[in-house]
This record gives sequence, structure tokens and C-alpha cells, in this order.
Amino acid sequence: MTLRGVTALAIALVTVGIAAAAAPVIAKNEAGSEQPTLVTPSVLSHRVIAYYFHTTYRCASCRSIEAYSREAIESAFADELKDGRLVWKVVNVEVKGNEHFVKDYGLYTKSLVLVNEDRGKRTQWKNLEKVWQLLQDKDRFLRYVQDETRPYLAART
Repeated sequence: MTLRGVTALAIALVTVGIAAAAAPVIAKNEAGSEQPTLVTPSVLSHRVIAYYFHTTYRCASCRSIEAYSREAIESAFADELKDGRLVWKVVNVEVKGNEHFVKDYGLYTKSLVLVNEDRGKRTQWKNLEKVWQLLQDKDRFLRYVQDETRPYLAART
């Protein structure tokens, strides 16, 4: 191979490497979740994660809580989701490797938990326990989740 050929190959490899590093990667949510999440390198020092935690067995109420929670987050915070300030994750706590979430957040049932992160470290969290009480009133449910999420997004820990 000539010097020109080697140089062209090196430039091509560097170009592909840069493109691959800059491109978003599709990765599964916490092991065992059903929805892929777009993962991009984050330069944000603060972000909020909205976790919906469930078990393998999922009743109709549990599925409704997940759907309403997702709707509340996606309908009110599209910009925040797009730029990474807010992340939606669905996690099965019965999948190997996810058991720690039960202890981390004191979970005893299917739950929606908001987490503030500062530079990748959890600084504050809240289990939105009223989702069970508000399940029969979708409008109040959506408003509750959105009202609880706003201060987390505004926080600079």
C-alpha cells in the first residue's frame, strides 16, 4: 500500500471514529425494561430522572400508572426530554442487577420516583406515592406528576 493509501485509510478511520463517538447510541433502559432510551453524552451537570419501577407481574392499574406517568412527563416536558435535562426510565426491579432500586428508594409497590442528579450523583429523590390515590382521576394524576416534576427541573443542587 502506498503512502497515499495509508494516509487515506487513516483519515477514513479517524472520520468514522469521530462520527461514532458523536452519534447517539440506542441502549436499553435499566436492564430488563421494555423501551429503548436514546443515550447521548451528557454535558449537563444537573438532570432529573423519572423512574417508573415495576415487577414482572403487571396488573391493569400498574400499566395505567405507567401510561399516565409517561403521558404527564412527555406532554409537559418535551423540550427537557429532548435536551436530556429530564430522562424517562422504566425499570423492572425483578431483573438481575436492578434489585438495588428497591432498597435505594424504599420501594414496596410499583412506583414513580423523581431523582435529581448533579454530575451523575443522586442528590435528592421523591416517591410520588399519590399516583395510586389519583389513578381514577386522570386529569388530577397528570397535574400531580407535572407539578411534582417542575421543582426538580428547576433545582440546581
